[in-house]
Amino acid sequence: MATNGGLNIDFNIEHGQLKSFGLTHFQYQQGDHIGLALAFSSLTPIFLIVVETTIVLSRREIIGIMFLLGQLLNEAFNLALKLAIRESRPNPHLGDGYGMPSSHSQFMGFFAVYVCMYLQTRVTTNAIQKLVVQTGAVALSMLTIISRVYLGYHTTLQVLAGTVVGLMAGYIWYQFIERVVYPSGAVAYILDTPICRWLLVRDSREIKDIVRTEYELTRTARNKRTE
Repeated sequence: MATNGGLNIDFNIEHGQLKSFGLTHFQYQQGDHIGLALAFSSLTPIFLIVVETTIVLSRREIIGIMFLLGQLLNEAFNLALKLAIRESRPNPHLGDGYGMPSSHSQFMGFFAVYVCMYLQTRVTTNAIQKLVVQTGAVALSMLTIISRVYLGYHTTLQVLAGTVVGLMAGYIWYQFIERVVYPSGAVAYILDTPICRWLLVRDSREIKDIVRTEYELTRTARNKRTE
């Protein structure tokens, strides 16, 4: 019982009524600094979804929208696989739902292969910079995948299965975008719809180095203002 400005509020809640929000709740052994670091890495998929959504809303690039759509479809596929396989987690008390395949591993597998393929085939920036980003994407994915086994949320087989499915899904989705969606003219049609024109959705896919191009445009505009 607590008093707030003369108002008595009863905070007594039965233990059986409490439930953890598993999406962001991770457990590790007390005093295990590696476990703490890996617990943070397990939040990577949530962080990436927020980043991808922010990029879509701010940049309004059709390729970003398709990337995010692929990630969401990948998650739906993971849920379907879990419901079909119905394999329990190694430590059921650590999380709800089934464990095969690992959704974190599948998410990161999709992310790593899609990012690496896009940078390799569509971006012509400094090769070292591109390699650094690709290496970072792979390393971040591996760290997240390892964390799922280390923290006891999945078996090695579950994360391997999730990784393989994610890699395959990312590869297939990227090839589908490049070999089917674009050649069919679907993107051009979508971009010409009233809703996309109103939202200013664009396609900068053919601009090899969008960062430098935008930098040069803003620099030119600034120079004209100062003349």
